Amino acid sequence: MDTWYATNKLMLYIDGLGKYYYCPLKLNRLVDNKEKQEDYKRIELLSWDNEELKSGKIVKIKKFPAAKKVKLFRVTVSTDRTDFIATNDLSQDFTDIVQQVCKERLQVEEFHL
Repeated sequence: MDTWYATNKLMLYIDGLGKYYYCPLKLNRLVDNKEKQEDYKRIELLSWDNEELKSGKIVKIKKFPAAKKVKLFRVTVSTDRTDFIATNDLSQDFTDIVQQVCKERLQVEEFHL
């Protein structure tokens, strides 16, 4: 889905159905990746180490239920664009696979233009 549909309500609904979602989040979306040790911060301001760049990081999106976490991936779409992809598939450990999923989504969007 596109960022337009990446609302808390829809993401939690899909999760409640037992389905997986992979959706890009807007850069200003607020997340916590330090287990409440810091304030929520914008996704674009998160720091990423090499391991997190390869396999993602667990975060809590602001206004999600306290125990609900997602895995966030930093995906390079082009030389001038980086997407931040959230999924409820916490077992996903490969940014490369997430990038492939995103390429399929982009091809579908181009088809509908």
